Amino acid sequence: MMHLTAVEARISEDTPRDLRGVRELKQRLARVYGVEPVTVSGRQGPFERTHWRDDLAASEAVLRQAGELMATAGERAITLASDCALALGTLPRTTATILWLDAHADYDTPTTQTYDFLGCMSLAGACGAWPSPLGSIDPGRVVHVGARSQPGDFDHAGQEQGRRELRAMLPADTPTPQILEAVGDGPVYVHFDPDVLDPTVNPIPYGRPGGMSLEGALAIARAIDPIGLEVCAFHSADDAPTRGRVADLLVDLVTAFLPPAPA
Repeated sequence: MMHLTAVEARISEDTPRDLRGVRELKQRLARVYGVEPVTVSGRQGPFERTHWRDDLAASEAVLRQAGELMATAGERAITLASDCALALGTLPRTTATILWLDAHADYDTPTTQTYDFLGCMSLAGACGAWPSPLGSIDPGRVVHVGARSQPGDFDHAGQEQGRRELRAMLPADTPTPQILEAVGDGPVYVHFDPDVLDPTVNPIPYGRPGGMSLEGALAIARAIDPIGLEVCAFHSADDAPTRGRVADLLVDLVTAFLPPAPA
């Protein structure tokens, strides 16, 4: 049975578009899978730049609850959140290999961060590169695909630290067989941030060129049989046709990772 959890709370993002994206995907996926989603509620603002320590303190209970729900759901668990900081709560609750699909390394630490954003510290905290109160995993369990920071970017130092510490950090155009080889055998838990897609597919203000094609992402999704999946940071466009088109393709990707049971 599929379990669908939607974290309808501001974690550390500075725009309501991502929270709107959670609600949009929750409605669509609930219909596709024929399930009643579980909603984790939390703060609805403020949508502005706030200090990562304040965001962590304000969101810790929500992150802990989301992690517990993911862990107790067992296999076939989908979690939606507005921010990649969700992983601080979820990753320490699984023993699976992590496949992290993201345009950013999300491996900033209090020492390397220059943007004061908890979301960009999420994987690093979950891997113990800084002391998260929610626990940590061995970074050698993480295969990261899609990071493409350049020297001078706010997250470049964190990306290079992640490159040294994670099992693998692969470019967005890595062939699927090479990704499967890096992941290896055993259960896999997938983190998917839509910004891993090229901006021509997912047009967002912070998009980075050189991202995955939809076909490339679908190939990965069809080749992986994950025990669970989290989708974070669907930055839903204000333009309704664009928002609907991207939501549709995200539903296609989610159902490629975790196909609905036959009717």
